[in-house]
Formats: sequence, C-alpha cells, structure tokens
Amino acid sequence: MRRLALAFLFSAVAAQAGVDPVQKSPETYQAEVEAEVIRARLDLESVKRRQAQLDNILEIQSLMAQQNLRKAKAEAAGAVQEAEKTKLILEEALSKAKASVAVADKTRQQADFEVETKLALAAQSVELAKISSVTQIAQLQKKVGDLALNQKIGYPRDPMVDGVLHISDRRIAFNGVVDDTLATYVCERIAFYNALDAQAPIFIVIDRSPGGSVMSGYQILQAMESSKAPVYVVVKGYAASMAAIITTMAERSFVYPQTIVLHHQASTSLQGNATELAEQLKWAKVWCERIFVKVAKKTDLTVDEFVKRMYGAVSTGDWKVLGTEAQRLKWVTDVTDRMSEDSVNTIASAPEPAELKREGMGDRPSSTMRQTILPAPNPFDVWWVYDPSTEFILP
Repeated sequence: MRRLALAFLFSAVAAQAGVDPVQKSPETYQAEVEAEVIRARLDLESVKRRQAQLDNILEIQSLMAQQNLRKAKAEAAGAVQEAEKTKLILEEALSKAKASVAVADKTRQQADFEVETKLALAAQSVELAKISSVTQIAQLQKKVGDLALNQKIGYPRDPMVDGVLHISDRRIAFNGVVDDTLATYVCERIAFYNALDAQAPIFIVIDRSPGGSVMSGYQILQAMESSKAPVYVVVKGYAASMAAIITTMAERSFVYPQTIVLHHQASTSLQGNATELAEQLKWAKVWCERIFVKVAKKTDLTVDEFVKRMYGAVSTGDWKVLGTEAQRLKWVTDVTDRMSEDSVNTIASAPEPAELKREGMGDRPSSTMRQTILPAPNPFDVWWVYDPSTEFILP
C-alpha cells in the first residue's frame, strides 16, 4: 500500500516537472522526493537561522534604544531646554525602533511600549518644569505614576476585597502627637489628593498616636468632612484620645483585631483666680463637647452616657478596647486580619513625630512611667492625649 502511494506521489511529481513517469522507476522518484525533502528542510533551517538573527538584531536595537533613552532622560533633568532636545532624540529613536520591530512577532510589542513609556516620562518631566499650578502638577504626577506602573491605577470606592484592605498610594502617614505640624501636613495632603481625584478614597494611616491638640485635631476633622473624596482612617497599632476621635469620626475606619483604640476626656491646666478658673473650665468644656458630642452621637449615645460608660469600664476613665470590641461599640467600622499596601507614594514625606521634653522617671522609685512636659497650648486650646507609658505634665 505504501509503495502504491509513493508511486502515485512520484507520478504527480514527475507530471508537475514535465517528465514522463513511465521513464523513471519508483526508486528514482523516491530518491528525488527525498532529495527535495532534504532541500526543504535545509531551507527551513536557513529561514529559522535568519529569523533568529533578526530577533537578535531587534533585541540589540531595542537595548540600544533603551540605553539611549536612559541617557537622554538623565540629561533632561538638567534644564528644560535640554529636556526638549532629549525628547526629540527619543522620538527619533522611537521611530527607528518601531520600524525595526514591525517585522517581529507580538513579543516585540512590549519593547515598543517600554520605549513609549520612557518617552512619555521624559515629556512629563519637561511639563512639570514649566508648570507652577498645584492642580496641574498633581494631574501630571498622576499621569507619570500611571506610566511608571505600566498600567492604569485603580481606586475602588470599597477598598475591602475578599477580606483584605487594599491601601492605595493616596495614603497620609499619621504618627506621633497631634500638633500644628501634623495637622498642616494631613490637611494639605487631603487637599492635594482631592485635586488629583475627587472620588477615589484617601487613607489616613495611623501606626501609633497618643492624640494631642484639640485645635489641631479639629482642623483634621474639618478637612475630612469638607473633602469631596472619602477619607478613610486605618489604625494598625494604637490610636488614643484625639487620634481615636479622628478614627471614630471617619466615614470608614479599619483596624486589626489586636489594634487598641482608647477614648477618654480631655485634659487642661488652669490658672488665675476663682472667676478666671470658672471661665476657663467653662470654655474648655464647651470646646471639647462640640467635638465629643459628635463622637457620642455616632455611637448612639449621649455625651453623659458615653462618659458614664468610660468610668464604668475603668476607674480612670481611660476606656481602651481591642479592634473587634471597637467595632461592636461603633468606634470603628471594619476589622480585618490583612492589610495590603499596594503602592508607595513619594510625593511628600510625612513630618517626623513631634519631640516632647522628657523629665526622666516618675517620683516613685518603682515607677516605670516617663514624665513628659507638654508644650504650652495655643490660645483657647486644650490637650486630648494619652499614653500608658508616659505621664504627661501640663505646663
């Protein structure tokens, strides 16, 4: 049967070549066909070698283009005019790279995209050097970030996905004592991220904060309430006093099960005669209750009920709970075992936590508490701060 098929194939080949099949034996035809097969295989190997050489050439050209781009980008940082010149060089390199890559397969398209990304980054650097508007700079920074990540960044309204909290680069570090410096930084970041996107969530991330100035904390609360974009608070370790109030008042707040949240009454120092003391105490009470009444309302309590529960929980009134209990008390909205920092933001670094004056150990020899002298508060301000390892001394 195989011989019959070969004979038929020989006849077809001979007929195509204009040769009388009767004049050649099947063995002859078989030899000729095998020779054709060998030649075809040799041609195929030659094509493959040429293709491999072409791939190598294209890869070399791509690497050279990338090297030229890196060099051009470094030169562009020097001045706007030099950056414009670099941009033209990069565009020429990109055109040449595209012309070479056009004959390759789909894997070459990735090299194209990398060249375009570097070119776009150089162009954005030029634009950033020309623009002074905060809003325009914010928009350009977002575009640069998108290109650098090789994809469009997503900012879902609900950052909890399958029990994991996803914290985006729209994060604001919040650590240490709440003072004017920290308040200014947090408020400016909220305004900046609203300029970028008025809908994507903003994350205030607290590692550890004992609270601090009521006025400074109130500025942060006002910025959170005024923000068009939702402002969420994340507490990883410990939030007390003013930091706890900011956490509770957030639209959404996220904690670990072992996170500690602590509420208590504000502290103040008084001086003067009896009338002056009464006036100062009255002012401090009015000032603090304006904030704390909102906290109590959010937990479905009155201020008096909240204070009563504070001292019912602990005689000092320093009511601290873990994350799961904080959620039950409506101090926070969400508890999660996992938090994912999906990206890093280097636009502006957070201020260092405020340094407070240390006075060493307490009066009692067995005491392990540090004594810290708080700075004099601003006019009409009071302190809302707590740290179990520290005894805060009011000026």
